[in-house]
Amino acid sequence: MKLNSIKKTRESLLTHKHILPLLEELKKIETIPKEELMGVKFSLKEAIEIHLPHASRTTLELIESVARSLIPWRKGPFKINNLLIDSEWNSSIKYNLLAPHLNIENKVVADIGCNNGYYMLQMLAKEPLRIVGFDPMPLCKLQFDFITSLVGEVPLKFEMLGIEDLPFYGVEFDSVLCLGVLYHRKSPLDCIKLVFNSLKKGGEAIFDSIIIPGNELTCLFPKERYAKMPNVYFIPTLETFKNWLLRSGFKEVQHIATLKTGIEEQRKTEWSSKESLEDFLDSTKEKTIEGYPAPLRAYLKAKKL
Repeated sequence: MKLNSIKKTRESLLTHKHILPLLEELKKIETIPKEELMGVKFSLKEAIEIHLPHASRTTLELIESVARSLIPWRKGPFKINNLLIDSEWNSSIKYNLLAPHLNIENKVVADIGCNNGYYMLQMLAKEPLRIVGFDPMPLCKLQFDFITSLVGEVPLKFEMLGIEDLPFYGVEFDSVLCLGVLYHRKSPLDCIKLVFNSLKKGGEAIFDSIIIPGNELTCLFPKERYAKMPNVYFIPTLETFKNWLLRSGFKEVQHIATLKTGIEEQRKTEWSSKESLEDFLDSTKEKTIEGYPAPLRAYLKAKKL
């Protein structure tokens, strides 16, 4: 009952006045003749490519119109026939880094903060049993529905739920991705523990976080904003980040990589918001506009034994 109540509250966000027009746009996809969506070819490259061999010019124009109504696209890119949805983030950079560390064949996977499902779709190449994406943002849900309506039958499910709802979901996962979440939460340790508790024994989790340079066991707590974001709280050093996982019960914490976020990965496009990384950094590109260290992102993998 608790989960049903949470779902009902979250899904009510789809009825808000700024979302309803987008929902009406998305419904136009249902008017496409079924025969024009037959024979779809779906390939996983840098862009997730969807080829509709029987789509008419009118249908492709409709698809582009709906896609543009769903701007901003933060994760991607996606390509539908000749239409490139060039998202703010080139998410293939992160996915290609993590792909060798994903052992998910015939596994049940959760993607926490899944956005529009880009990583979920990419992970299909590794033949998971099913993937559940968690994200409470209505626009992410609409973008996911848009893309999957064109792809066809896939073992993916989008839940308008947040990380705090994991205890009520009632599923133990083999593998969990928690990317781009922890630094937005006021209690990152509580969130890590939620992920730990959602895993089966022997399960694995991959986390990322913005970090600050140094070996000290400390973290940055921005005064007001970090890179113009008001909802950033604790930014640890790498060693502190590792300790968060260990203190939460994880074992065998593996440092996959630390990468500086660059404009080849995050940038403004015609499909994105008005501002992006270049607007969040100072003239040196070494600090944020507020004077904090520019974003470094660390990736850790850990096990529940």
